[in-house]
Amino acid sequence: MAKRTDLQMVEVEGFGTVSRPPDSLRTSVFVEVRGEDLKAAREEAAATTRSIIGALERLQIPSLQVRNVNISVSPISERESEPGSTAPPRIIGYEATSRISVVLEGVSIDALRAESSRILEAALSAGANQTGGIRFFLSAPQEAYRAALKASIEDAEKSAGAIAEAARIKLVGWRSVSTAGEEGDGRAFKRAADALDSAATTFPIEPEEIRVTAAVKARFRFAEE
Repeated sequence: MAKRTDLQMVEVEGFGTVSRPPDSLRTSVFVEVRGEDLKAAREEAAATTRSIIGALERLQIPSLQVRNVNISVSPISERESEPGSTAPPRIIGYEATSRISVVLEGVSIDALRAESSRILEAALSAGANQTGGIRFFLSAPQEAYRAALKASIEDAEKSAGAIAEAARIKLVGWRSVSTAGEEGDGRAFKRAADALDSAATTFPIEPEEIRVTAAVKARFRFAEE
């Protein structure tokens, strides 16, 4: 998309995309326990959480970060009160939920490929009954964004050149350039293996390359030939 903005200027947009293999992963695993007794449900969730953390630590994966984010307990009530009753629903049990955060940063693509399955298998085998899937990302996306930015500037130059050739004008230099946005949240990512459950067994997970996009708006001065 391009337009002449005045008698001495042409404006263009440039787009650039680069692909990079991820070097990091993040996932969360969950423990959900139900019981009639508040203390028993909480203690069972805590014990299972410790078991999962121990199983992950025994994998001895360098740079693996494992931490328990929180344990919460909520009551379970009957679906309905007795007919005609104004009393609140009766509590029939408690649900304790624990979330464990797992992060592995700055490793090779081969390490991600090998360790992602081991992490999920160890957590599920130790008692986790739900996972949030695996999120692969770039730990330092700035280099990839700068490469995409360079490509977007080159694209803008080519577009301006094509306009100059078609309009029989001569470009005489840059007037201005500004970024027009980027894809992602600054920590580019790809999600894989969503919503795995305790029925999962060892399986391969293939991290996909991450695309980082940049866009610029550029203005060039020109002269009539």
